[in-house]
Amino acid sequence: MRPPFPATAVRRALSFLTVPLLAVLVVLPAAPAHAGPEDRPEGGVSDAEYFAGLLEQRPEGEAVVVHESLAGDYDLAELERSLNDSFGRLDVPYHVVASAVPENASWGRPFLSALQDRVGEPGLYVLLKPGASRVQAMARQVDLPVEEADRVLSWESAFTYYTPLDTMADTFVDTLTAPDLAERAEPRWYAALPAGWWLKHRIDELGLRTVSGPAALGEATAVTAGMTVTVWLLLTAVRSGRRGRATAVGLTARPPGDRALAAGRTLVLLAGTATVAASLIHLNTSALPKEEEQVGPPRPSLAPYVTSTVRVDRVAAQMRDDPLYVDPLAGESAEALSGIAERVAGIEPPVYTAVLPMSRSDESGGDPEVFAHALHHAMDENGVFVVVSAEAGTAPEVKAALFGVALPEEAGRYPLTDVTGTRFDYTAAQALDELLDELEKVSAAPEKEPPVPSWIEWGTEPAPEPSKLSEFASGDFGKALFAVGPLSALAVLALVWSALGAVTRMDTVPGRLLRPRADRAVRRAAKAVQKAPADRAGLDGALRETDAAMAVLGGEPDELDLVGVVVLADRAVRRLDSDPDTAAGAGAPVCMVNPLHGPSVLHGPRHRQPVCASCALLSDRMRERRTLRVAVPPGGRRPHLELDRRWVVTGYGAGGRLDAEDLMGESHVR
Repeated sequence: MRPPFPATAVRRALSFLTVPLLAVLVVLPAAPAHAGPEDRPEGGVSDAEYFAGLLEQRPEGEAVVVHESLAGDYDLAELERSLNDSFGRLDVPYHVVASAVPENASWGRPFLSALQDRVGEPGLYVLLKPGASRVQAMARQVDLPVEEADRVLSWESAFTYYTPLDTMADTFVDTLTAPDLAERAEPRWYAALPAGWWLKHRIDELGLRTVSGPAALGEATAVTAGMTVTVWLLLTAVRSGRRGRATAVGLTARPPGDRALAAGRTLVLLAGTATVAASLIHLNTSALPKEEEQVGPPRPSLAPYVTSTVRVDRVAAQMRDDPLYVDPLAGESAEALSGIAERVAGIEPPVYTAVLPMSRSDESGGDPEVFAHALHHAMDENGVFVVVSAEAGTAPEVKAALFGVALPEEAGRYPLTDVTGTRFDYTAAQALDELLDELEKVSAAPEKEPPVPSWIEWGTEPAPEPSKLSEFASGDFGKALFAVGPLSALAVLALVWSALGAVTRMDTVPGRLLRPRADRAVRRAAKAVQKAPADRAGLDGALRETDAAMAVLGGEPDELDLVGVVVLADRAVRRLDSDPDTAAGAGAPVCMVNPLHGPSVLHGPRHRQPVCASCALLSDRMRERRTLRVAVPPGGRRPHLELDRRWVVTGYGAGGRLDAEDLMGESHVR
């Protein structure tokens, strides 16, 4: 019996774990995390509090806030009208926020929960974000099937990364009010499958309902083309080899399976060609998700370089009174940047600094350098314009533009490179501190102008959109065509080969299948004898063979007897066949590799044993493996050719007459 675990060992183990456990408890609270919708920057307001304040300024029960961060892709006033029209159809109060910032992916349902707590009014609360491919919504004290609508839109892949916000809102309202919503919200077929969601996504890709659809369709088409060519080549090689083997062994007719191989080659080629053609037609006739992308007017190539000056003018107006502007949605509050405020206050030349969240959808295309140039254009003042794109939980991006001021020549051609750009592991305050240290060296240079923002210089001529065909051939197209397709073809052919091998093994060792086969063969022979006219040639032989087969079957036949019964019955049927050639060849020796294969096509002194057309194409080794094996006493199986029985000696009646009494007597002796 095992001795009990000593208590001292337990106490010792716990003492060893104490220090690391305490360390984990200390470190975890200090670990950085993304700010939530109710997390306030020090001395600032939370996201939910900020937008709740904006919603309160809108008409009661019809509150829609379209944030300035969408000004690059949308007409803000037009989008607000469109959203009011969409949600106004619900006849319930609604509170809608459309914004591209903050861009934190987790900024969704937690934000709506905090927002409705802040607003405190019943109604539908909605968040719309570009690129989210989903309408975030929550109902408070109103009867709306929000969860069902969200589920249906997700299952139906109604939205993509590019779906415009007004289209999303309209579709969401249509779904909320759809009379068949309950039926559409029932679990789909793929929900019960282990890989159902992956399969659903794959179908969506092939249906070109996702951004990666063209590439996925191209890969699937390439796999099909690779499989088609590989299978066609292999079938061609097999057919050619079998024909050559047939000629070598002296077969004059088409080898068995030749028509099936020819038909298989044709069908594979037609199916593959049709699949590739259908894929290309589908690609060219379907609308891709990117085609519905909401794109604003092109960026101006001249100052102020922005598509909308709404936010620029507002920020510029505040900076005339205070050179530091901190947006309520920025990752750091004005209080956290108080040290920066003290440094820029009264500095000469002036340093105008804006800290705000930016997005690809805003008026500057998310580029702080463009926003800095726009601020200078709006203020018409010389100085340094600094813009920091900052959100909670992300590294700040710092850009500066110098107008009418310059750094000393010894600072180099790009003097601010080390203190601008994305500042990883820095807060906005730390990044600005380092930048201001460098800017202390600037001096007035009235004629000095900064270069055109690089984004404007490169983006004046929009890059050509990739064609459907180029997207189709992107991804792993080559790998799919030359590797995955051929390997898949080999795998499929291996499965087919395995299935054919299983059939061959059943043919070699028929076992329990022999008795029902013998019964069917005897019934066919008896029916043929009954229908044959009395003067039919071969009737006597057929009658004699049928009687012998029935007599043996009525006794206690073993497996070899059952094989002989099948051979005799089939020979009797062939003797009475209406085709003269078939009837004339009924007496030919049977295939001695496996008598169940029927008459041989190669026999006589030149051949070691009679074989059928199929066995004639096999090597000697393969013939041995395919030789019929029957059960023998006291157990086990042996090739039928090794048995000293009249069935084998007479070639199952082809080389000598079989007498039913002799066969039955042999069975009794056995």
